[in-house]
Amino acid sequence: MNLLTTQRKKIKKPCLNFNAKLKVLGSGAAGAPSCICLLTDHSNYIFNCGEGVQRLSQEHQCKLSKVGNIFVTYSSWKNLGGIPGSLLTAQANGVTEINIHCPEGFDDYIKAIKSFVHLPNLKITYPLIDESKPYKDNIMRVSYVHITKFLKDTKESSSDLVDEEYHINANHKRVIDEETNKQNTKTEKKMKSGPHLICYICEVHPRRGKLLMNKCIDFGIPPGPLLDTLKNGMDVTKPDGTIVRSKDVVQPDSPKTTFIVVECPTEEYLDPILNHPTFLKYQQTESTEEESEVFCIFHFTPENIFTTQQYQDWLKKFSPNTEHIVLNDENTCMGSEAVYKNQYLLNMLHPEIFPLLNKDCFEKDKETQSNNVHRARTAQTLQIRPVPSCLFNAEIYKEPKTYIDEVSQIPDFTNVLKELKTIINKKSAELNLDTILDYPRIVMLGTGCSVPNKVRNTSSILLRINKDCSILLDCGEGTLGQIIRFFGASESLNILRTIKAVYISHIHADHHLGLMGLLLRRKEVTDEMLYLITPKCMTPWLNYYNGQFESVVQQYILLHNGDLYLDSHKLPKYFEITLYNKLNVNEINTIHVTHCKESYGIAITLQDNKKIVYSGDTIFCRNLIKLGQNCNLLIHEATIETGLEELAKSKLHSTTSEAIKAGKYMNAKFILLTHFSQRYSKIPFIPDKEANVGIAYDNMEFRLPQLSLLPLFYPCIKVMFNEYNKVLDE
Repeated sequence: MNLLTTQRKKIKKPCLNFNAKLKVLGSGAAGAPSCICLLTDHSNYIFNCGEGVQRLSQEHQCKLSKVGNIFVTYSSWKNLGGIPGSLLTAQANGVTEINIHCPEGFDDYIKAIKSFVHLPNLKITYPLIDESKPYKDNIMRVSYVHITKFLKDTKESSSDLVDEEYHINANHKRVIDEETNKQNTKTEKKMKSGPHLICYICEVHPRRGKLLMNKCIDFGIPPGPLLDTLKNGMDVTKPDGTIVRSKDVVQPDSPKTTFIVVECPTEEYLDPILNHPTFLKYQQTESTEEESEVFCIFHFTPENIFTTQQYQDWLKKFSPNTEHIVLNDENTCMGSEAVYKNQYLLNMLHPEIFPLLNKDCFEKDKETQSNNVHRARTAQTLQIRPVPSCLFNAEIYKEPKTYIDEVSQIPDFTNVLKELKTIINKKSAELNLDTILDYPRIVMLGTGCSVPNKVRNTSSILLRINKDCSILLDCGEGTLGQIIRFFGASESLNILRTIKAVYISHIHADHHLGLMGLLLRRKEVTDEMLYLITPKCMTPWLNYYNGQFESVVQQYILLHNGDLYLDSHKLPKYFEITLYNKLNVNEINTIHVTHCKESYGIAITLQDNKKIVYSGDTIFCRNLIKLGQNCNLLIHEATIETGLEELAKSKLHSTTSEAIKAGKYMNAKFILLTHFSQRYSKIPFIPDKEANVGIAYDNMEFRLPQLSLLPLFYPCIKVMFNEYNKVLDE
């Protein structure tokens, strides 16, 4: 029996003396998830699961392998964008069943994501959300507070329908299939009933009092079963007829601990929440019992609602001892120390190609008006068991000097770094790099494979054609957060405005789960539509999301990858010219590559005729070689190390040597390797002799003439990550 199975069985047995704590995993800052976890000895619980939870859970010891329940307050992307990735990780770690407590219709969301998220070994159940029937296990009891809002019976525009099917005609107008339209109207009516919002009142069971052995000895209780009887609250009779009462030898049970999870997403929900009678029991009145006092309340509520006088008055109705934690985008903490540490180290190699990340997340959060109201920061902890304690603020960020001193202790590193600087200065002078143009430039936002880890996020590349125009190549989960870390909260808004097109290479989750979050944030700063270029099989997911959740359909003009297929474009000529002018490029071509259904590679020819090719995911592929002939830059996946060709073939990925071979066959001037398996996240292997091959890292930014510097970094990187390299060699 494995450890996970043992843990699952334990949760079904009485758990009387478990330890438990509440932990903020995501603060709700822009680009960060809003998420709290209840962590216990036997099982973990997640409340809301936005983009990035999967990644932060690794860094902050919230094991998804122990998660048995996910609670969702409101069906919005910020609450559920991280669920697909988290479910995949849970399944990969042996979880076989998970409960999702959620508003009505959420099961349709799980059905929709199964078109690109495969969960054959994970059973997902949806407990009945009934106010009269709380959820209960051996850790806690959870009461549901329904906040139901019925939508107005207004006529919806056809672009907002669920599963809407349309195509673009010769005049580039959307043409809707009438039969599908009728079916969608039925689905839409179904969505108008049921609770749209759920608040959760959670009562962690009392902790059984400790058996006092010294008292047992005084009463002459011998070792054996009588001790267990007393510990379980029952009196015992000794052989001489003396009765020993449990309360005389056992400490009193600690009381239950209550915490509440609340979200008020818009003003329309304000009165229904504030006047809901269920909360009255827990608010401060003359008749309030001590055991009804609330330990803490987590507010997943936007700032414009939280700061209203009505909401503030409602807070004051609870005990002054109640701690209030606010999770919204007024917070600053992005949550990851590892991302910053890695960048500080790489910055030592070349400050321009590895620029320091923005420090907005280090800023002190906006002050609150009360001592018991706190801004959420990742790793904040409230201990519940064994003894409830006040909020503990863990500082996850360290001074840069700490990281630099650490790497400086590595033997030979200082000398190797000094030698690298000399070589770079000489090479830069030879190439006149001081005089090169500012654009185009490329920012590698995500360079990892399948799931994110501490230092590599999932796939995304920002091609900045000029200061006003960018194209995003793939958009893995957490891409928005990567943009905000790199550019800062303020400048990131401008970057979002510059994104004129998003290209998705194929439908696998690690290449597009960040799209909705990015479009929703972009919607806040511009009404300009971008070109969304995706596989055709992704259209049902887009239409489902637009109909069921916050619509983003007005943010994009949808094209399919096949519309730009090499030598057989399907777009009207005038539209293609408009597209190229808008994107400031000469040409875009796609071609099928060998991976999953509808996988594509893309070639973008800039106005100066420089050609950039991106493979997406593929094995060694002749089609891609045809597409990329004589390109200036090939960005090619190198998921698996050389020597594991059969493994790579079985997973339809490339090895390092296969990626390099593809570049040589197409006569690419430079080959940049990306999409590394998380096993090789810090230092993938490449041959030292390859002068035109580089390794991509997250938050690397470069201009095309700087590419020849990248191979120079490799010897120093091997020394820098020497310990990690040794682990791989074992």
